[in-house]
Amino acid sequence: GFVVQQGPKMAHKGRMFGMYVRPGSRNLGLARLLLNALLNVACKQVELIQLSVVIDNEAARRLYESAGFVQFGIEPKALKYGDRYYDEVHMALDFRQTTDIA
Repeated sequence: GFVVQQGPKMAHKGRMFGMYVRPGSRNLGLARLLLNALLNVACKQVELIQLSVVIDNEAARRLYESAGFVQFGIEPKALKYGDRYYDEVHMALDFRQTTDIA
């Protein structure tokens, strides 16, 4: 999903969330297609898009980095599932610094 942040001081930013490809459909380029479709919509509405990804999800982090996202912080214990905590990496893509959506 994608939402534009609310309020006059934050409306230049968007937030991407809930990106997921089922295991049986992975390695087919679907994540890249979904991401590109979202970015093509978002770049017409905001200057910057942010996301968070679990630190251990290296495949997702590589995908986002290949699209131009850069890490700007880590949130320890951002998620808790059962007794296990998960740290998240915060990433952003500034469309003003990007010449092409791959």
